[in-house]
Amino acid sequence: MSCSTERNDEFYDHTNLPKNLSNSIIYKTLNNDVNIYTDSNHHSILNSDTNTKYYWPTITDNNEYIAYSYVSELSTEYQIGIDLLDIYKNTKSEVYSTKSSTKNLLSNNIPHYMTWAPNSNILSFATPTENYPALYIYKHTNTNYEKLIDFGPLWINWNADKLSVHRRDKRFVYEINDSISNLVDTTNVSMYYRIDPWINSDELLSIFQDFNIVSIGKSNIATEISEILFNVNQYSMLNISPNKKYLSILSSDTYPTSVYDSLALYDLQSNQIVFQTTDSPIGYFWSPDSSKVLIISTTNDPGNYNVNLLNVNNYELTKVQTMQFTSEQLEMFIFADQFANSHKLWSHDSSEILIAGSIEFSNIESEDQIVTPKYNIFKISDLDTKPVMKKLFPGLIGYWTNLQK
Repeated sequence: MSCSTERNDEFYDHTNLPKNLSNSIIYKTLNNDVNIYTDSNHHSILNSDTNTKYYWPTITDNNEYIAYSYVSELSTEYQIGIDLLDIYKNTKSEVYSTKSSTKNLLSNNIPHYMTWAPNSNILSFATPTENYPALYIYKHTNTNYEKLIDFGPLWINWNADKLSVHRRDKRFVYEINDSISNLVDTTNVSMYYRIDPWINSDELLSIFQDFNIVSIGKSNIATEISEILFNVNQYSMLNISPNKKYLSILSSDTYPTSVYDSLALYDLQSNQIVFQTTDSPIGYFWSPDSSKVLIISTTNDPGNYNVNLLNVNNYELTKVQTMQFTSEQLEMFIFADQFANSHKLWSHDSSEILIAGSIEFSNIESEDQIVTPKYNIFKISDLDTKPVMKKLFPGLIGYWTNLQK
C-alpha cells in the first residue's frame, strides 16, 4: 500500500456547479462547512458559524436536493433541526426543528438519522423527542412531515416502495409513496439486532427469539410465511450484499456493543458460512458490485483502527492501513448497517473508497494544550492490485454523490 497527496484546486461558490454531479464528493471541512468536490474543484454549499454546525448532508438519488441536520447554540437554548437545500436553485426550506434547553441528540455526532427513499424525494428521519426517538416521513410533494412511529430506538431500511422499521421486539413494514403511508405488516422479533435486510420487494431477513433460541429467519410480507434459516448468537448486526447473495453478520456475546467478536458471510444460495474473521471488527461496507467488503477492526493501540479489504471472489482479507478516524467517521462505522443505506463510502463503480481521519498517530504537545493532527479525506484506489491511499484535502467526513443518469 502506498500513500500520496492529490493536488488541491480552486474554491468556488455553488453557482458554478456542473449539471451532472456523478462521481463527486460531499464533504465537511475542518470548520464544519459543507462543500462539494467535483471536476477537481471545490464548491461551497453551506457555511457554518460560531453558533451553528452542520451534520450528515444526505443527497437524493438524482443529486438535486440535500437534507442536512444543524445544531444552533442560541443564548439560552439549542435549536436543532433539518433543512432542505435545492442545490441548483440555492433555496432552503425547513423540514423539522425543535428548541430545547438541552442538546438532545441521537448520538454524539448524530442529531438525526436521515435517508432518502430509493428513486423518490421522500425523506425518512429519526429524531430524539422528550422520551424516545421517533420516526417521521417528509414528502417533497406536500412539504409536510408526518410521524410514523415513536418509542424507539428505531432501525430503518428502505426497499423500492416499502420501509421496514425495527423497534424493540417488533418489526413494522410500511408501504410508502407520495400518496400513502400505510402499515402493512407487524411481526414479533428479537430485541437484539438492528436493521432488517431486504432480499426483494416482499422478502426480508429478521432475527427471531424463542426463549434462549435466537435465529435468523426469512419473512415474506405478501404471503405472511416465515422460514428459519439458522441460529445465531444473541446479538448480531445484519446486512446483505447488493447482489442479494450473501448475508453478512457481525456477532457478539454482549449487548450493546461497538466491537464485535466476529464477522461472517453466509451464502444464501448454498446455505453455509463461507468466510469468517475474528479480528475484532466494528463495522463494514459492501462495494456496490458485491465483489469486496471494507472491514474496520480494532487494534491493540486504543484509538487506532485497521482498514481491511475483503475480496469476496477468493475470500482473501488484506490490511490496507492503520489509522485514526474523525469522530463522525467512527460513528459511521459503528452504525454501518444504517449509514450503508444513506451515505456512500464506495464510488458507484466500486473502484474507490473514501475515509476521513489521520495516519499520524502522535499528538503534538504545546505549552498549554495537546494539538491533535489535522484530519483529511483519503481516497483508496487500485483495489484489485496494490491499494493506493491518496490524501485529498482536509475534512471531517466525506462520501460520494449518486450516479446521475
